[in-house]
Amino acid sequence: MTGAADTCVVNVAPGETRIALLSNGRTVEVLHHRAGNESLVGNVYLGRVVRVVAGIQAAFVDIGAGRDGFLNAADARTDPDSPTQPIGALVDEGEAVLVQVQRDSAGDKGARLTMRPTFAGRRLVLAPGQGRISISRRIGDEALRARLGEIVGGLAEPGEGFVVRTAAADVEAAEFAREAASLRARWTAIQSRRQGAEAPALLQRDLDPVLRCLRDHGDAGLARVHVDSVAVLTDVRRFCAELLPELSDTLQAYREDAPIFERFGVEAALEEALGRTVTLPSGGRLVIDEAEALCAIDVDTRGASSGADALLRVNLEAAEEIPRQLRLRAIGGLIVIDFAHLKRDDQQRQVLDALRAALAGDRAAAPPGGFTRLGLVEMTRRRDRPTLIETIAAPCPECGGRHGLKSAETVALDIVRRVARDAPHAAPGRITLAVAPDIEAELARPGNRAVAALGDATGREVELRADAALAREGHDVVYG
Repeated sequence: MTGAADTCVVNVAPGETRIALLSNGRTVEVLHHRAGNESLVGNVYLGRVVRVVAGIQAAFVDIGAGRDGFLNAADARTDPDSPTQPIGALVDEGEAVLVQVQRDSAGDKGARLTMRPTFAGRRLVLAPGQGRISISRRIGDEALRARLGEIVGGLAEPGEGFVVRTAAADVEAAEFAREAASLRARWTAIQSRRQGAEAPALLQRDLDPVLRCLRDHGDAGLARVHVDSVAVLTDVRRFCAELLPELSDTLQAYREDAPIFERFGVEAALEEALGRTVTLPSGGRLVIDEAEALCAIDVDTRGASSGADALLRVNLEAAEEIPRQLRLRAIGGLIVIDFAHLKRDDQQRQVLDALRAALAGDRAAAPPGGFTRLGLVEMTRRRDRPTLIETIAAPCPECGGRHGLKSAETVALDIVRRVARDAPHAAPGRITLAVAPDIEAELARPGNRAVAALGDATGREVELRADAALAREGHDVVYG
């Protein structure tokens, strides 16, 4: 079962910070944060509407990020319960609007925006102007849900909405009041900054990626947080002491010789996620095809034993593995699963129950329906960031899609990471780094800060050169 993450592994290197979440020793999610391409999710801007397009019921908004953000009519409503209106009735070209980034830009699509900002705390999420109290679906006890709703409802000021998070299950009313006041103060500060701002302007930046991950997943039962950077661990300790004291004892400095992502099996999981197929214990496999409109997953029983019981076993293994792969690969949108055909209704119910149980730890996934008339299972998963393939793989020159070849940026960062790890044990002086021509071009690209970050991390001057004799993932280093 995928389950909630119990371990967080943080790898900090020049040009990139990577955060992995593990459950029962297996990687279930990896977040990449690259210098020059930082996530904007959660940031609040005063944007300027540059274009209203009635044909798609959306507006394009300049937030000062280099690419206009996308605001559809549904997200332009400040009240989610208000009647649907045309985009032209909600915003005008040239108007300054307060927006929050819901999803980062990907490919040729700008960042997804909303005019209904939310502000997450440890136990509550403030939703200004939305006027409703929602309880995390992971809190199942009805009496507890009623109690929490009553407490938080009593704290809400007119028009305020709150989401009660899973971590709130055992919290006293006074703690809710303190956190609500803190979140309210953040919203008040943003409104004050708006008064003197000229669009486009950043009004609030969300937390650092590592701190944001702990805030968002700290209620999931994290037992260990391993960090391989002393500086980052110091910041994490300070943050947890103030806001997440229950995590303070889980924080550990990683000091082993093996790279942290190799030690915890994350690199192997990433390599597997670049592939189209995943082998199951019984000999069957998953075939995962990511497309623009949907993701299709076929449960292939070739290689597995024959017979009804064997088919059920393959399907049950698939039902447990598919949620992990969806989360690991950051697949969102419509997902269609073609399980091996089962004739008996009770076996289909077993498979669906196993799938729903394995999805329970995934906040982005909606519970699947039953089998369709054609024997398929359909489900959806919220798109909140680019897929793993979009993040680390190379565009295919023939089809325009992505495949299992690492992008030049990913290879370049892998090399820089290895050099940074070896440099403290090498002779002093300048670092001369030779790489393949396309990797040199990537590292020299304006906006790629990896080489500068390598120099800062090692305290050395770094000279970069191209060597056509080197393999794409190879490199030569001369020290001194």
